[in-house]
Amino acid sequence: MRQSVIRASAVIATVAAMAACGSDSTAPADSVAGSYAATTFVTTGGSGQTNQLLAGSTLAMVLNSNGTTTGHLHLVASGNNPALDADMAGTWLRTGTTVTFNQSADTFVRDMSFTLSSTGTKWELIGDQSFSGTRIQLTLTQS
Repeated sequence: MRQSVIRASAVIATVAAMAACGSDSTAPADSVAGSYAATTFVTTGGSGQTNQLLAGSTLAMVLNSNGTTTGHLHLVASGNNPALDADMAGTWLRTGTTVTFNQSADTFVRDMSFTLSSTGTKWELIGDQSFSGTRIQLTLTQS
């Protein structure tokens, strides 16, 4: 009997200690759902490296908790490539620390895997992949 009282007391003390700690207010919410915008967007190809954000390109997306996405991608004209505007409507899927997108717009976003990372207070989606000789480095930061 005395052993079971000691065990019960230890369990109660552990639960009380965990409850007293509360949540970590500096950690991002567990859900990655939310609004994201490109904070790093660099392309590197045969003509050199371009900071797409400084050039005027933008990417903003909303990852809804039901797995759908909305948003817009704008790429400025470059060389022989005309400007591109694309609707980012589609779906997103998180598998561990990897986030992928499925969208009808035929852009690199749906072909790139993003690594989920925490800044401590926000989530970031980090992509770094090459397509047809052009390396794209993209960080989407939760706002």
